[in-house]
Amino acid sequence: MIRRISIVAAAGLFVLATASLALCAEIVGRVSDVANKPVSGVQIIVKNASGKILGKVLTDNEGRYSITGLAPGAYNYVLEPLGTSFKAGTAAAYLSNKGLTMNWKVSTGTAAVALATDGRGGAVIAGDPFGFSPAAFAALVAGGTAVVAGGVVGGYAAAGGFSGPTSPSR
Repeated sequence: MIRRISIVAAAGLFVLATASLALCAEIVGRVSDVANKPVSGVQIIVKNASGKILGKVLTDNEGRYSITGLAPGAYNYVLEPLGTSFKAGTAAAYLSNKGLTMNWKVSTGTAAVALATDGRGGAVIAGDPFGFSPAAFAALVAGGTAVVAGGVVGGYAAAGGFSGPTSPSR
């Protein structure tokens, strides 16, 4: 009887441990300036809808960061420049169990902008990209990371922001 209880308890703990691991997700990304140079020492903060801080981290020498152990859900993300001349920025995006990549572009003249891509290939631009110059904004979406980004570039061009091809490359 004791052996059967021990086996059931061990199996239950295994299920709970693997279920909690499956529910944890990771946010990774890179912070760079408009010349695509990495920015170290800025802080990325993750908050829930009520404003509670769930995680924060500083970017490394390559501008990279990672925050792990979060449950899937909608979160607010904050970039704090911490003693640099760059402007802060905020973003909101859904973190799925497949993770989220959120890359930030920072500038001294306008709020930081984030381009977030989820594990399913979806993308969203979080922040106001229209304060950036055409070249800086193009650097933000370089590589054709998302049709959404291409559409925003096209919309910006159509609004008179800059001229040139507006179709996203695939």
